[in-house]
Amino acid sequence: MSHDQQITYAILSLVAVATMCIGIRCWRNAKGATSIYAQDERFEDIGMTLLSSLFQTAPVKLGDGRIELRPPMGLILIAPFLALVFTTYTDFGPLWESLGIASGWIRDVIYYGLAAVFCYSWFMLLFVQKVIYSDKQITCHGVDLRSQTRDLDDLVGIRVHEKRPALVLTFERQKPLYIPKFLSHRAQFVSAMEKIAAQNTRDGMVARPTSRQNRMGF
Repeated sequence: MSHDQQITYAILSLVAVATMCIGIRCWRNAKGATSIYAQDERFEDIGMTLLSSLFQTAPVKLGDGRIELRPPMGLILIAPFLALVFTTYTDFGPLWESLGIASGWIRDVIYYGLAAVFCYSWFMLLFVQKVIYSDKQITCHGVDLRSQTRDLDDLVGIRVHEKRPALVLTFERQKPLYIPKFLSHRAQFVSAMEKIAAQNTRDGMVARPTSRQNRMGF
């Protein structure tokens, strides 16, 4: 292959990558700011989001207008499989060397610590994580250490967090509420929250200033 051909192929490859990135971004933006794909930048991200949102569980009506939503089964089933593949086939040797960790017991502590975090997260997904809402109040379980409840009479917005895999509900008087990014029947939930927020903003409500902790997702 001549030098000119190599340059041509390189340029075409760069053009193809740039076109793909622009196409993904345009497609993502067309889905809307609160879309489940709003944080995705690559085909791999979109694929993982699609798989994680599969097999949605039906909403549970609890009475008094309250509805319970849980994570999709796709997320619950895929998460342990990916973690198993990651821990089985990843060579952690270069990581230990780059961190200067030569002691075997320290490596074991880190490794089993990560395993414990994964097991805790999977347990929360399976048994704890859920959102219960009505047109008056919303409660989120399994995202923070304690369940979080907010009244919706001063809800002014809902958006996808810039860093965390979470939706953020903002209020005029209350602290922001973080709820899971992956939620069964998410579109209906977002639509319900947007309607309440739109009504409140028409009544003159505005979001309280966000702190640095809020912007970082804590």
